[in-house]
Amino acid sequence: MASESKLVNAWIFLNEDEPSGSDYNTPGSSYQTLITNNVYQAVDILFLCFATTLPATSNPFYTIEIGAASHPHGLTNQDYMNYILRDARQNNPNIKIAMTLNWGTASVLSNIFANTHYTDQENAAGFAANLAAYMKQYDLDGFDVDWEAPICYAISREQFKLLFDNIRIAFDALSVVTGKHYYLTLSPASVGYLDAASVNHSVDFVNLQLYSGFTSPDEFIRAGIDKDLLAYGAKFESNYQTAEQAYQGYVAGGYTVITQWRLNSDNFEFEQAQQKELYQLVNNG
Repeated sequence: MASESKLVNAWIFLNEDEPSGSDYNTPGSSYQTLITNNVYQAVDILFLCFATTLPATSNPFYTIEIGAASHPHGLTNQDYMNYILRDARQNNPNIKIAMTLNWGTASVLSNIFANTHYTDQENAAGFAANLAAYMKQYDLDGFDVDWEAPICYAISREQFKLLFDNIRIAFDALSVVTGKHYYLTLSPASVGYLDAASVNHSVDFVNLQLYSGFTSPDEFIRAGIDKDLLAYGAKFESNYQTAEQAYQGYVAGGYTVITQWRLNSDNFEFEQAQQKELYQLVNNG
């Protein structure tokens, strides 16, 4: 699929509370400054990290949910997700909000195909249908896969093709019902066992983790990924980059989409300020 022009996106890691001891509702917390400083107005697609997979309750296939974490005052990641859906859209009615699948456990993907009573095609289609239902239930706008070890080696290329093609089919069918586009994105550090033809057909854009130290656009182009799908993955965490440095890389590489990790580390003031500057550079630079 062809990527859209000039999308400035960001990830946010719901497990973390900054400053230490704060929660979502604490004045001055990383979540509240996103609102008070209008940072959401500098984000086109916000990716919530991280989703996991689990068996559905209504059918024999897998679905997703936000990963579990405990926060002060008994709050959960589901509470944080609900708050962000409310507050981000109130602050920026045009923002899109998607879920990013956790990379850290191989079984989050392999389990989708573990039901031996069904074929791989049936398991992939069942998961895709459940995923689309989850999108509709929470009024989400898309699904992203953090494609790095171990999950980038957890399923075969054929399973990858079945999974991504079936998600695209399910998302397109849901679009007919809701009238909006559902994003399917890949955020890779390594090529792994992806199927390039499926990526080119089914994925909106590919967030290259260029901050990994080993991820190269050429590697993905050689694997068969359309260059026009590649997006620039920036990193403001730990002062790895400034907005100006990320923008220069974005321009030099001829990218049209840029996504940065992340908005809420212990250095969130810097990250959020750089996000706003990046948005201005991309749109007015």
